[in-house]
Amino acid sequence: MNFTVPHETERVWQLFETICQIPHPSGFEKQLGDWIIRQSKANGLKVRRDEVGNIRIDRPASPGFENAPLTILQAHLDMVPQSEEGETFNFLTDSIELKEENGWVRAAKRTTLGSDDGIGIAAALALLFDKEFRCGPLAAVFTVEEETGLTGAGALSAAFLKGDFLLNLDSEEEGIFYVGCAGGARLELKFDPGSAEPPAHSEGVKITLSGLSGGHSGCNIADRRGNALAYLCRFLAEQPGLHLADVSGGDLDNVIPREAAVSAVCQDTEALKAAALRFQEQLKQEFDAPPAFEITVTPCETPLSVWQTEKQQTILNCLSSLPNGVIAFDETFNAVRTSSNLAAWSMRYGFLHVRSSQRSFANAEREQLTAELIARCRAAGGECAVGSIYSGWTPSRNSVIAELSKTVYQETFGKSPEVKVIHAGLECGIIQERAGSLDMISFGPTLTDPHSPAEKLEIASVTRFYTFLQALLLKIAKNHKDF
Repeated sequence: MNFTVPHETERVWQLFETICQIPHPSGFEKQLGDWIIRQSKANGLKVRRDEVGNIRIDRPASPGFENAPLTILQAHLDMVPQSEEGETFNFLTDSIELKEENGWVRAAKRTTLGSDDGIGIAAALALLFDKEFRCGPLAAVFTVEEETGLTGAGALSAAFLKGDFLLNLDSEEEGIFYVGCAGGARLELKFDPGSAEPPAHSEGVKITLSGLSGGHSGCNIADRRGNALAYLCRFLAEQPGLHLADVSGGDLDNVIPREAAVSAVCQDTEALKAAALRFQEQLKQEFDAPPAFEITVTPCETPLSVWQTEKQQTILNCLSSLPNGVIAFDETFNAVRTSSNLAAWSMRYGFLHVRSSQRSFANAEREQLTAELIARCRAAGGECAVGSIYSGWTPSRNSVIAELSKTVYQETFGKSPEVKVIHAGLECGIIQERAGSLDMISFGPTLTDPHSPAEKLEIASVTRFYTFLQALLLKIAKNHKDF
């Protein structure tokens, strides 16, 4: 590493740096999994991989702690591949280099770092491989494709989840323990915009709305960051003289889109530019616009065909009016309860494809919201399909591990942690369905702007996170007669 870290977490950082050197975006975790298996076997540990690629590693108890509860450390293998516009980086082949800035670590290039959840994997492996660390029976469960639908967690067998406590290492604010999370679903929409010839005497234009902050569609949904696709649809719906041909914008359904664009034709480019500038200024009053935010209108080659006028207006009216962002707030937990994210759109084989996701702590409320979106889109001629449905994690009122964690944190740092629920899809929701007897809690070091190229990880928080994790496992081992 080209920066200094505290001695007690040096092994964690070394492992994290190696993880970053191995490409592992969602769906391409095998290479990382292979490396983990080799390292685990080299350390004399029992390791298994299931049919979808999930990995379980088991370490026996230290002498004297054989009767302690079996604790599972759980994290996911995949990362979200996002890069700034113009950045030449191939997430399938290139290594992520680390750099330090004022006590934080980020990717050297303008990409996501992968601390979500590479740092959780690194911490788990550091403990599994540390032969001097004394604890009860310990296991690690690493899942695949968490970021694209919690696929790995949904395939976990009862054997992979055998244990007493589960520590999910996938949270992003050190000093905060999560005891519940939102469930969610992905909505795939398909529209036929038809085809027509461009009007005579029209010119090709490209309209781009860019420079937004993006971020996690759960954690950052209430942060007034704006949604490029939702905003662009609003603008386009107000331009009756504009004829669309192609669209782009967004990528993953769990990412708030930072940029969206269309190619089109119009007959008065200057009037369109003026309208874009007015709308840009209007939006700045609605959200916390970054300095780079702008709407641009630039010349482009005139397309050979455009959308049919009536269908275009119907589709844009539909998309621009869909519920988006925070839908409901939960006063009990002081958190967003229900939300929706208009995530991406693209043209394929003449059809418009749109992706959206909904989240809620209440499964029935999420289902109702998804049903409302489906009804609106079908009324506009769209086809709809719901997938990647996962349940929320209901907080337990009698959680032994949550109470023990609070005690250990207080003893270790002299202050109490916060206990919250999170408006994001932790794998604990699915794990709770598959292994209801597991007592769970989620925590991690501090990282900001996950799922965006601005992602960074606080060095000092990694030290506190790892110190607490060690203290908690030791307390579980020493106090096992109390459970």
